[in-house]
Amino acid sequence: MDSGLTLSSESGVARLKFVRPESRNSLTRTLCRDLHAALSTFGQDANCRFLIIEGSGGSFASGADIAELEALRSDRTELLALYRELRATQELLYGMDRITIAAIDGFCMGAGLSLALACDLRLATARSVFAAPPAKLGLIYSDREVWRLALRIGTAGARDLLFTGRRVAADEALRLGLIHRLSAADDLDGALLELLDSLRSCSSASLRKSKAQVLRLEREGVTGLHGDEEAEEAFFEPDAAEGMRAFLERRAPRFP
Repeated sequence: MDSGLTLSSESGVARLKFVRPESRNSLTRTLCRDLHAALSTFGQDANCRFLIIEGSGGSFASGADIAELEALRSDRTELLALYRELRATQELLYGMDRITIAAIDGFCMGAGLSLALACDLRLATARSVFAAPPAKLGLIYSDREVWRLALRIGTAGARDLLFTGRRVAADEALRLGLIHRLSAADDLDGALLELLDSLRSCSSASLRKSKAQVLRLEREGVTGLHGDEEAEEAFFEPDAAEGMRAFLERRAPRFP
């Protein structure tokens, strides 16, 4: 795509890649529009079980395109349209009913970090670098971005990153909880395949329902808990029959 986004889908895995290496994959309004459209398309594809978002050229995404933001400061309507496009794309990604993975190599900062935090799982290489730098630009994150950051690393960690804007190396990001897994600098694809193999061994229905439970808990706290009825009914679903039979027969389950 002219916006700097490439799309591919194979064997139930959709991949969206930022290809603007000259700007460390900064996020323009056009790119966000295309990303939003692609997320909507894949979200409606019943064959798409997993979605990977990644970058090229040694960066995941360095944040919003500051040159574009600066150029639009004289046009309030257009600047806010860009800002809201970024927010809407993050919310669509966060609420998807598929398992989403941020495959991070290199810079992951600002709005790029917010996109990664909207994914279910974050895998990063040892050379990746993270930052939440709005204060260095005289800006602030939206409430939902701050909320997701604090969900991942706690309010103490969020204070540290937001108040200092400092850069965080990959090993510290793992300790903080910004990322789930760390791979060698040259083995991101291998680590991705290992993660996908683990996910593919699970029931699609179970993954989808478990994600819905986590989203409810994050959004609504204990008031979003709906009781145990769904968990009880899961015992009588075909996937449970296959999963338990496979366990007893000491073989891998064959989920649809």
